[in-house]
Amino acid sequence: MREFDIYSTVEGAIKMVVANKVDLGSQRQVSSEEGHEFARRHGCLFVETSARANLAVAQAFEELLLKILDTPALLQTTAVGGVKLGAAPAGPQAGACSC
Repeated sequence: MREFDIYSTVEGAIKMVVANKVDLGSQRQVSSEEGHEFARRHGCLFVETSARANLAVAQAFEELLLKILDTPALLQTTAVGGVKLGAAPAGPQAGACSC
């Protein structure tokens, strides 16, 4: 979290704690309660996933995307390379990829 605070350049960025490998059961290093509490203390979303079991991986991305879309200020923020989320392309190249 300290590094996020140091290097983040987007005001109001959405933070998410993703607990992975929840399929390991009793081998877990951090309990669900500890994860929830950490996320709450730091103002983060929290989701538990298992890439191996394909458990809640899509949900993590969906929750993050919905939260970003629900935060109008983030849609106006200039991202890396000057691309603005939510900005529709204009001119003769509209709809064409510029990458």
